[in-house]
Amino acid sequence: MRTFALFIFTLLFTMCSTSNVQYRDDFCSVSESQKKQFLSDMNANGENFSVLILTKGYKGELVTISNEKKTLYKGTTITNLGNGIAHSLRIDTTLPTTITDKISNKEVIIEPKKARQYKFIYIMKDNAETKNPYKITYSNTLRPM
Repeated sequence: MRTFALFIFTLLFTMCSTSNVQYRDDFCSVSESQKKQFLSDMNANGENFSVLILTKGYKGELVTISNEKKTLYKGTTITNLGNGIAHSLRIDTTLPTTITDKISNKEVIIEPKKARQYKFIYIMKDNAETKNPYKITYSNTLRPM
C-alpha cells in the first residue's frame, strides 16, 4: 500500500506542468546609482510602483498591458536583440496588471501581493510554449540594459 501511495504521489507531480514563475536576485546587476537613476527616470521610486520589463521572445505582436483603471501600454512589441529588452514601463502595485498578446491570445496577471515585494518584474515569452508562453521573474535586481 505504501509503495502504491508513493507511486500515485510521484505520478501526480510529474503530470503537473512546471511553474513559469521565478524569484531571483542572483544575476549580474547595474550599480546602485544606475538603479536609482533608472527608477527615477521611470518615475517608479515610490513603494506602490514596480517596473515591468518585457524581455526575450517578442516578435512584433500586439501587446496590451492594463490594470483596472486604464491601459498602460498597447503596441507592436519587438525584442531588441542587442540588449534583450522589448519594452519597460512603470506599474501600480496596488492593482492587478494584465498582459496579453494578439498572437497567442494568452494572458498573464501580475498580482499586487507579489508585485509589491519586488521592484523589477521581467516577462519573457516563449512562443513554442502553447499552454503558457510567459515566464515571469520577480527581482529587486536591475539587469544591465
